[in-house]
Amino acid sequence: MRAHLVVGGGEHAATVTDRVAATTSLRPLVRSREPDGHDPVLEAIEHHLDRLLAALDLPSPVVADLVARLLPAELPGLLHLARSLDQATADGHELVTEVDTEVSRLLDLPQRVARAFAAFVPVVARWEVLVAPEGVGALPCPKPPVLAALREGADLLEGLDSALADPGRTAIHLAAPDGPVGSARRADAEVLLALMGRTLTAVHPPGGTGVEHLPVAASPDLPPVERRGQEWLLHIGLPGVRAAELDLVRHEDELVLGCAGRTRRVLLPSVLRRCEVERAGVAGGVLTLTMTPDERVWPRG
Repeated sequence: MRAHLVVGGGEHAATVTDRVAATTSLRPLVRSREPDGHDPVLEAIEHHLDRLLAALDLPSPVVADLVARLLPAELPGLLHLARSLDQATADGHELVTEVDTEVSRLLDLPQRVARAFAAFVPVVARWEVLVAPEGVGALPCPKPPVLAALREGADLLEGLDSALADPGRTAIHLAAPDGPVGSARRADAEVLLALMGRTLTAVHPPGGTGVEHLPVAASPDLPPVERRGQEWLLHIGLPGVRAAELDLVRHEDELVLGCAGRTRRVLLPSVLRRCEVERAGVAGGVLTLTMTPDERVWPRG
């Protein structure tokens, strides 16, 4: 299955979507429909969040900030897109859809919200131990559907994030407005996709007669992880990113990659989680980290 996502919010996005659909006929083709009703994941989480926030009696600005972080306005559309991708995969169909979400939010939110949901799973599972022990406080205990909704939401959004990062599964067509707004959205998309290890598939100029096809990021002729003596090398594709533009921070089992104000979290392979970063370098659009075993948890033999 390959999905074609038309993003960018330009007035010509519908025309581009029709054009892409007309030229995509290798497999049975489906067009994503608008969501029909409320998503069950959101229903379960919103219901408990309302009860919890009412019990906490927090100031309105704090409540608004919490809701925006946990349940951004784009979340219903992202969950619907994730479900559409899963269904098209199961049916072996080609999916073409216009995504009515700011391109930077589409590429950034799935990973962020998935991690937030996943972080709440152990808290909700042990609520009476970690949050509100018996006889202490009056915070309402989540009902079983909340735990299931958090797990399902995290799985759906992680799957969407993986699909967005995989040029073999999704083609991302940018149909942004003309002028500075469109240029800014293209720059945002290029940075975020680079941090995901890929480039834009195509840019559709307003009023253009054709499609400006961009080169697909070349897969580095290197394994993601390789061992050289007592060292391990981790290779991460970052097409178009230069060393001077990249911020790199190790946080527990993750790497936090930053460029032009955008960030991306990358989970380290399990074999490298007991290693320390010795040095890092960027060449040819590939970040290479040299890592050595941490003797405190992995004594050398």
